[in-house]
Amino acid sequence: MYERPDWVRRLNALGQATGESTVSLDPDELLAIARETTGLTDVGDELDIESMRQRVRSIDAESNATHIGRILARNEIVRVLQTRLRLRKVWAEHPEIFDEKITAPIFVIGPPRTGTTITLELLALDPSLRAPVSWEASHPLPLRPIVDPATDGGADREAEEAERMAMGEAEHELWADIQPELMTVHELRHDLPCECVHFMALNFSAGYWSMQYNSPLFGLWVQDHPELVAREYADHRKFLQTLQWQDRQLGRNTTNWLLKTPGHLMAIPELFAEYPDALIVSTHRDPLKWVASAASTTAILRWIRSNDVDPLVQGQTMSIGFRFMVEQLMGWRTDGTVPEDRFVDSHFDQLMTSPADAIRQVYDRIGLAWPEGHAEAIKNYLAEKPKGKFGKHEYTFEQYGLDADQLRAEYATYVAHYNITEE
Repeated sequence: MYERPDWVRRLNALGQATGESTVSLDPDELLAIARETTGLTDVGDELDIESMRQRVRSIDAESNATHIGRILARNEIVRVLQTRLRLRKVWAEHPEIFDEKITAPIFVIGPPRTGTTITLELLALDPSLRAPVSWEASHPLPLRPIVDPATDGGADREAEEAERMAMGEAEHELWADIQPELMTVHELRHDLPCECVHFMALNFSAGYWSMQYNSPLFGLWVQDHPELVAREYADHRKFLQTLQWQDRQLGRNTTNWLLKTPGHLMAIPELFAEYPDALIVSTHRDPLKWVASAASTTAILRWIRSNDVDPLVQGQTMSIGFRFMVEQLMGWRTDGTVPEDRFVDSHFDQLMTSPADAIRQVYDRIGLAWPEGHAEAIKNYLAEKPKGKFGKHEYTFEQYGLDADQLRAEYATYVAHYNITEE
């Protein structure tokens, strides 16, 4: 796999010398810490708690996490539990949060490396579209009561928000410190629009955890609890309602929500069950340009936390898994399982050739008003993000056990269905 920075190699070696168990991942201990540090107790019902226990035990036993991997896991688990506790307190005290209307949210959905991230960021340049930002996905609520510094001598909202931003910066951008190659794939910044996966991690059944940590026993357990997927999307709405309610308190006018994660491909019917008026921007690209790249990306994410990363497994997971997902979505759109008129298809080659025109087509198909000066804003934004800004993403098909001709044949139905240009 990839070479690690010396400080990472040494810290992991230090963990090996003293035993990985020095960083405990006992679920009940972590829950007790979250409750003690917040002074709160309500983290959810019994199924929520059992889901957490099952996931954490699986990560502990099966992920073969390094010393750093276990430190990250412990931090993430406690932070998520603390956030769940704070959210449930706010929801109990302010039931009006659930009166917030989430109207026609726009989801950018597609396999990894098909332009989902840049499409999200270019759409988010429009001030009328509101995307969650990385730091608030991790720390959505004030950590302490907001007071007036003029009368109480405490921190005001601006200072408190800056503290949460700093915490988000430390957590999100640490990943690239541990494995610098990640920046060649995906720019990590706490102040950029982020994927839903980051706040859907509040549900331990969500894809965030399996993306980072090998936990197959949890995968077996969750098969007996299909209702957890609907819970994930119900909590997705509650999270947006909470941010929107806070925006309203601050005099900010949230209009249309802008969201994204490839993981939604697995649950489009559940997404529409929660958001019947959702609009989907579905991204497409030549599979030979994204399957191996996606395998490399997931391998890097796992390598940040574990020595037990098999590139051949990652290659097959991406190739087989995403072929199933894109073909399943083709079927759903064709047979009416999901509303075809809520989809807009966006092609990567067109986005790269003429970015403003490609985004303008999305606006026209969705029925959004094109903001004045938006084409210039797109041009200026892209000028600050040239290709290869953080180096070239290096990988080969052979590393991941993939064959270009075989992939071309396996994805032929998908390519033909959407008239995808071969790059």
